[in-house]
This record gives sequence, C-alpha cells and structure tokens, in this order.
Amino acid sequence: MEGIQIDWLVVGLAAAINMAIGFFWYSKWLFGKTWLKLSHLSERDMDHSKMAILYGSAVSLVIAYFLAFFEGYLGVATVSDGMFVGFCFWLGFVATTQISSVIWCKESLRLFFINTGHKLVSFLVMGGLIGA
Repeated sequence: MEGIQIDWLVVGLAAAINMAIGFFWYSKWLFGKTWLKLSHLSERDMDHSKMAILYGSAVSLVIAYFLAFFEGYLGVATVSDGMFVGFCFWLGFVATTQISSVIWCKESLRLFFINTGHKLVSFLVMGGLIGA
C-alpha cells in the first residue's frame, strides 16, 4: 500500500463540509422538525454539547480519511469518479446497514430516507471533493 498520498487538508475540509451538511440537513429549515418527530425526540433531548460535536467531528474525519485512502488506492483523479466511490461506499455500507432498522426495528421509511439521504449527499460531496 505504498505510494498512496493522503491530502490531509482536503480530508479536514471534507470532514468539515460533512458536518456542515449535517447541521443544515437536520436544521429546522430542512428535515429537523420531521426528523425529531419521527425519532420520537424533542428539542430538549438533543445534545449540542462540545463532546457531541467532537465525536461527530471525529466520525467525519474517519469517513473522509477512508474515502481519501480508497480513492488514492483506486487512482481516482476526477470529481465524478470520486462521487462514484462515495456512492459505492454509501450503497455498500451505509444504506445496506441502515435498512436493517426498517426491517428489524420497524423504523419508518421516512426516517430511513432522511438519515440515509443525509449520508448520500455527504458521501457524494466528500467523494467528489477528495477525488478532485
């Protein structure tokens, strides 16, 4: 696995963009109210602490790193190829894992689409940015 170059600045930027997409996606301007209702949560239940943001940032960095690693391994050099890798990650790992909540936990399809839709947009944007 020698020779795989990781652009840490782009990884950090992709992680920050992932966080920004999440803040907007789950805000009152997009899906926040519906998401809270479908999740059986209230605004008071939300944890906006520094630790929650730190954990979310760490998760975003891990996702961005692995996208960068595999895009480097595959020799991805275009935005569209990077988006394709992001889509493949989403379809192969995120959507397939999340659908089990619908199957086994009886989570609503609307909640599934809100949550996995967020991840799809994030993976496409991060994959495209890293692939550029």
